[in-house]
Amino acid sequence: MKCALIPTLAIALFLGQAGWAQSVSIPTAPGSSPVYTYVEQMPVFPGGQQALLQTIGQTVAYPTEAMQQRLEGRVFVQFVVGATGAVQQTTVVKGVHPLLDSAAVLAVKALSAFSPGKQHGRAVPVAFTLPITFKLPPDVENILATRAGRAVPVALTTTDVRFPGGPQALAAYLSAAPYPKAARASQAEVRVYVRFRVEADGSLDFIKALVPPKPTKPKKSSEPAVAASAPATTTNPILVQAAEQYVAAMPAWQPALRKGIPSASSYTLPIDFYTTPPVATATPVYAYADTAPVFAGTSEEMPLPHVIGRATRYPVEALRSQLQGEVLVHVVIDELGQITEADIVQSAHPILDQEALRVVKAQKVMAPAMLQGKPVRTFITLPLTFSIVGNKQFQQSVYTR
Repeated sequence: MKCALIPTLAIALFLGQAGWAQSVSIPTAPGSSPVYTYVEQMPVFPGGQQALLQTIGQTVAYPTEAMQQRLEGRVFVQFVVGATGAVQQTTVVKGVHPLLDSAAVLAVKALSAFSPGKQHGRAVPVAFTLPITFKLPPDVENILATRAGRAVPVALTTTDVRFPGGPQALAAYLSAAPYPKAARASQAEVRVYVRFRVEADGSLDFIKALVPPKPTKPKKSSEPAVAASAPATTTNPILVQAAEQYVAAMPAWQPALRKGIPSASSYTLPIDFYTTPPVATATPVYAYADTAPVFAGTSEEMPLPHVIGRATRYPVEALRSQLQGEVLVHVVIDELGQITEADIVQSAHPILDQEALRVVKAQKVMAPAMLQGKPVRTFITLPLTFSIVGNKQFQQSVYTR
């Protein structure tokens, strides 16, 4: 096993000062030249110090027994670059454990010849001390399993549902929904939101179009404005049925994985009906990408629904009227990380819908979605649940009624 997968290394700097040399007391054969630590022209490893570091990193092998015993530490190896450039007299001056000491010495002995050091124009032997640090890698158990010929445990992954062919294939499918001739009297471009469940085997079930909320006169608000450039939603039964049938005709999806186990999950898609085909050069809006948009305040421990839940304020009027339910908000984030659309696709009540929109529009996107290394437009459907049970604001509202 090469060092690139196991230990990290540190190498002492080669110090030198022209016109000045210092010898070191290292046992030498009678009549041989003294060994120096500093000379006018220091020895150089082929490729320089960085190449020396890389060579040691590729040469040092972390002993299996040392890994099993969880041995770590820094071994100081002293050696001499002889007048010919060859590595000689390798020894441990400060060790950690015989297993690690031996591995460090073997790696140094395997080094190729240096350009020799020179003093007054004459090649002379020069001593070095090289510290080599052994540090156990995070996947030490997998490495030991591989060395022992055992199967490496498979990581339990968690992923969302995926359309066959990827987000581009799904975008192409969504853009090709045929407009029923019986519904084209108005010649309008309309949208139907369809919610369905992707089962653990990838099949689609519980396919149901969502009834759009009744239009209400917007109230004046100081909340950030968001353009609504999406086609108007419709309750036309012909288009609703066509949208449900178009989703039902989809091929099986790749199901979501929860800790490595295929699991059922709900999904919502917009089905747009165009009187004329979309322009081929139009920027597509993807249902998902390689990486999702990053919202401010989110983390693995604090996903977006939790961040939104903390920012939601239960309207007092809704509490007093005991209004509750789930609101679904369709959100589009562009390539610049801006929220460009926010539409209610499932209404609980206009009062709750308004609060849901306020919270969603107030979210800050730190980075857009990325697909194949490029920022892209994506849409997501955010569920906001308003529940009175256990709500402290409700208790206070009832008390002050």
